[in-house]
Amino acid sequence: MRLDNPIYNHKFKNLPDIASLPELKGEYRSKKKIDLSNLYLFLKQQNLSKFNKELDSIIYSTYSEAPKLNGEDEETKKWRSYLNKYFVFYKNFKPKSQKLKNNDVYDGLYNQGFKIIKLDTNNLINKDIEKKYRLLTSRKDWRPPPGTFDRWKDLNNLSIQNVNNAFVDRGIIKACEHYYSKKNMRVSTVRLTVGRSTDNHWKQFLYDCKKITKYTNLHIDPSEGVVKAMIYLNKVNKGNGETSFLPKSNRFVYDPLQSLFSRAIAVGSYCHNPISRRSVFRLPKKLRVTTNIGRLVDDKSNLKKYLDKNLVSLTSKVGNTLIFDPGAGMHNGGVVKKGERIALQVVIE
Repeated sequence: MRLDNPIYNHKFKNLPDIASLPELKGEYRSKKKIDLSNLYLFLKQQNLSKFNKELDSIIYSTYSEAPKLNGEDEETKKWRSYLNKYFVFYKNFKPKSQKLKNNDVYDGLYNQGFKIIKLDTNNLINKDIEKKYRLLTSRKDWRPPPGTFDRWKDLNNLSIQNVNNAFVDRGIIKACEHYYSKKNMRVSTVRLTVGRSTDNHWKQFLYDCKKITKYTNLHIDPSEGVVKAMIYLNKVNKGNGETSFLPKSNRFVYDPLQSLFSRAIAVGSYCHNPISRRSVFRLPKKLRVTTNIGRLVDDKSNLKKYLDKNLVSLTSKVGNTLIFDPGAGMHNGGVVKKGERIALQVVIE
């Protein structure tokens, strides 16, 4: 979230309780009215030790309501390790941009959180991509476990350098450096992704739930401080795995405690089975939140109508490359209903 260009009043100001999903109504969740003032205080003071002791007390108080399940401790350790990680990260992360004139990518990132462009991809396609495309397309359908993907493969250093060179020439790297006031940014990772209608990775949050909403894959990446790009290598239209971004959502400011828990839970607990959810549902309602928000946006809700009206999609009609802030902005996509989507996902840090 942009502290130098913030939006405080927005549609996602109060993140929804994960336990509010009707499909989970029979599962235990804490109904205790908990005073969270100490957690807010210790977060503000950046006192991780006292913060964890207070959280221990809150969680332990629920054991009299519902016994621990086998494997629950392991699930709790996962999301709490990320909670500690992000607690420390935000001590020093104060995003502020350095103005850059005459650069459309910077203007898009700073004001809207994204920029769509047309990039010449002829020089990007090489033997590395061709070989890994054949490998991925020969892979049988499977149900990837949380945190893995159906058909993704990291490209080699030569491919990374090719993309980095193209981004330098187009002014994208300079735009990213000014967006984060950070020197020596570069392309660190390029992944070849092949999307098909049989993919499952976009369903991984609440994996065992049956209901799929229109925006099931709407999310914010848990980690800030990087810029991503999606580059299409084939023609992509609506229904063919297009990626969308919610304009200005990179500037949304959230409750600091909710933001911390939502990021930790998003990557540390996919709430993909009853044991995983049990460890999260011991938290007070306000903290049972995630940046994997999509499945919680009901198709009959006003939020869904808002997204229908405001999301901007990258299709081949408007461009082939989306540069965006993934750790602050809401984005959705990669859900292929027909055909195949071939794309490069690029990380700049």
